[in-house]
Amino acid sequence: MGLFHECMERFDPAFARRIDRSRKVRFLDKELRALLGRSPRPRQHVDLLAEVPLMGEGPDTMLTHVEVQRAKVAQFAQRMLFYHAALVRRFQQPVISLAILADPDPNHRPGDLDLRIAGSGCLFQYHVCKLTDFTDEFLEASPNPVAKVVLAHRIAQRTAKDPVARMQAKLRWIRELIRQGFPRGHIERLFRALEAMNPLPDELDVEFINQVSQSEGGTIMPIITTFERRIRRQVLAEGLAQGISQGISQGISQGISQGISQGISQGQLLTLRDAIRDLLEERFGHTPPGIGERLEQETDPAVLKSWHRRAATIESLEAVGRLLERKAEKPS
Repeated sequence: MGLFHECMERFDPAFARRIDRSRKVRFLDKELRALLGRSPRPRQHVDLLAEVPLMGEGPDTMLTHVEVQRAKVAQFAQRMLFYHAALVRRFQQPVISLAILADPDPNHRPGDLDLRIAGSGCLFQYHVCKLTDFTDEFLEASPNPVAKVVLAHRIAQRTAKDPVARMQAKLRWIRELIRQGFPRGHIERLFRALEAMNPLPDELDVEFINQVSQSEGGTIMPIITTFERRIRRQVLAEGLAQGISQGISQGISQGISQGISQGISQGQLLTLRDAIRDLLEERFGHTPPGIGERLEQETDPAVLKSWHRRAATIESLEAVGRLLERKAEKPS
């Protein structure tokens, strides 16, 4: 996880101050999946487990379990206790448990779990970060890149039913990143997160690229050149390069000929397939040939977009394979 330290600084600053940043954090995601695969609820995303080096007195390292919860659920504290106890039993060392609550209700705040009665039982406490506690102004001004991920998540929540507002919010988001002078590598990584959380309909995708390309005197252009290059590569293969250039420059509102539209469609399929491969390779290290072949067979952009969203949170490559097989088995 490339932004682990930034995540801890934003979501658990007291613990972050104890981390020894001169030593590497060891991530234990495979061990976590193997252990929590027996948990009493279906897994909807992969949580984080890391062995974190510490400074000062006390233990040299500490296991840190991070649970991201996007919606309100019953018995959340009980679930956190289940995970905590399972991790302590497996690793035989103390565990820091952190819950990041990403639901939109500021009043939803599951607390500690008090199981003490008649002189027996325990009090289970865990760290909590509620994303609604951060104001837009704070997140926009923060130099921490994780604050921008929270903003991207907030855009997704607020614009779920308004794609035009989503496009406009995405434009403001990326322009602010450029204005604040974030490094190129951070911007590219954050932009991928923004895209995964905030997909747009086909026609607004093209308009978004056009506006980003023309803004800030070309400063933002390098951020989206990979995406645009993939579209243009396919269009060239179809002999439509000149038309697509004119179509993008003039904008959707002026109309694009049928041939150009076909070129955009083919380019979008290529882009979506590549985006899924990139995401799988970043999360799991590779894309198995069978999954790659299935991606090439799929010609429905809506299906590919759905797979891309699922790929951001799905727990394993095996689960990806099952997801793709289910779609392939459906009657036409």
